[in-house]
Amino acid sequence: MSKDAFLGITQSTSGARWIDAPNQLAGPNQDRLAAALMEIFDDLPIPLARIMAGMGLTPETASHYVDPKIRDLLPNPSRFKDLDKAANRLADAVIGETPIGIFGDYDVDGAAAAALLLCVMRELGVNCDVHIPDRFTEGYGPNIEALMALKEKGAALLVTVDCGITAHAPLAAVANTGMDVIVIDHHIAGAELPQVHSVVNPNRLDEDGRYGYLCAAGVVFIVLVGMLRALREKGYFTADTPAPDLLAYLDIVALATICDVVPLQGLNRAFVRQGLKVMAERRHPGLTKLADIAGMNNAPNTYAFGFLLGPRINAAGRIGGSGLGVRLLACRDPEEAAGLALRLDEMNQQRKKIEDGIRIAAIDRATNNENPVLILHDKDWHEGVIGIVAGRVRERFGKPALVIAISEDGTGKGSGRSIPGFRLGNAVIAAHQAGILEGGGGHDMAAGFSVRADKINHLQAFLNDRLMADLNGVIPQVIHQASGLLSIAGCKPDLADWLDRLGPFGSGNPEPRFVIPDCRIKSAKFVGEVGAHLSCRLDDGSGTLNAIAFQAGGTPLGQAVSEARDGHYLHILGRVRRDRFRGGDAMQFEIDDVAVPPLAFAR
Repeated sequence: MSKDAFLGITQSTSGARWIDAPNQLAGPNQDRLAAALMEIFDDLPIPLARIMAGMGLTPETASHYVDPKIRDLLPNPSRFKDLDKAANRLADAVIGETPIGIFGDYDVDGAAAAALLLCVMRELGVNCDVHIPDRFTEGYGPNIEALMALKEKGAALLVTVDCGITAHAPLAAVANTGMDVIVIDHHIAGAELPQVHSVVNPNRLDEDGRYGYLCAAGVVFIVLVGMLRALREKGYFTADTPAPDLLAYLDIVALATICDVVPLQGLNRAFVRQGLKVMAERRHPGLTKLADIAGMNNAPNTYAFGFLLGPRINAAGRIGGSGLGVRLLACRDPEEAAGLALRLDEMNQQRKKIEDGIRIAAIDRATNNENPVLILHDKDWHEGVIGIVAGRVRERFGKPALVIAISEDGTGKGSGRSIPGFRLGNAVIAAHQAGILEGGGGHDMAAGFSVRADKINHLQAFLNDRLMADLNGVIPQVIHQASGLLSIAGCKPDLADWLDRLGPFGSGNPEPRFVIPDCRIKSAKFVGEVGAHLSCRLDDGSGTLNAIAFQAGGTPLGQAVSEARDGHYLHILGRVRRDRFRGGDAMQFEIDDVAVPPLAFAR
């Protein structure tokens, strides 16, 4: 039995190892600091006081963490390369009423970044045309035909958002016509930057990387801060011409930050926390109508943004009608917004049906696949959902997963999701440089690419070798971190309320997960359209609690819970939640993993 395994769990039913969540403080020092924090916050539950103390939060710093402010965390825009240059060019466009063409990506971040720029420029009286490429006919990133079409419509300045950092040829072609191009992106940049007017990207190689965690909408927000500063310096704003209130658009920035799964740390925490407050004010008809149709009946939270609103906006790019997301986010007419929200909701329902079929097929093919990197492909798969499916496969098998949809001409569009330690975005760029891929790029944990069907075997060998080199030939065991033990009696509303205050949670700021030990399972049943989720009740002797395990259908986790009988105990690892489905607000435990208690820990 390993001494460093939480409750001795070295291999759970899903094959994971449980360990203590890392702490900066432990033992008596953690206890003393937790007691001090409970004096500052008199309603702070003990489990969360210990977590905050373990994070190193002190009575002096805890208040800023619990309530992060934009003014405290926003950097000077001038710290970024080319930002002043881009900001001044945009300011000149405002003063000269120069029409702008905006080219964005078809995901939530791209739609939000384009909508943010459009809304602010529209407030300033600048005419803008937005183009979001069709995933299926144009693919990812700028293409020369669309860029020239924006110019033909009258654009005299082109801005790409959430894309463009690797689009050297099409952007050079536009720049050669004499048109200024500004690239605002956050994807990993190569050694060579596009030959354009300016490139603002915190992930340029000549940046220090401190703000590399920003999503594209966050970068656009900072560019706009710089632009408004430039306009003030030029004496543009007067009592009759006030500056736009950028803080009023933080709901859009927050949506992008959550849905792009960027680290929720530093400035991103402030973006999301303040953005949720703006969302609660229901200022923007588009998001308001989408929230209504999605059944968001409670106060806005990260779950609503990530699982109710985001997927519906993403559906536009996945199913068809890629520009609908921008139109919704920038919409000012409630009646038009209601119609757009309905269309996006219908597309999302269609997306779910397509995704379920491909997910089942992909997991079946991956079951006996012994490659360290899982590459799955089919000519009948819909490329609009392959990224979601890749994530499901990665979660199921603990390996990097790439899912590819092959078209009739033999071209494959792929999307991948990675595991810690394997920088997939860099690997995809290297495969492109090696001539294996037609194109591609992304982040450490996610990437998109295009590949010829006859090169997939070469890609498999290339990524296998690269992963083995990066990880010293060993696929790491999945690790689940536990923040402590919890009883069902301790799963109270005040605990959930304080968890909300410690959020937003996500990459870079993981949500605390607790273990309820020695539980009996009652009333287990699979729910959902295809039995994808497992619902049950937990009983640890201190009380009973509703619980759910999402996407547990057909998994070892789902099997272990569904087959548990009275008298058989399981340790349950998961997160404390409020069940807000259909407007509810009851306490619920969201199960991430379960384990049979080792003999020394069993009753």
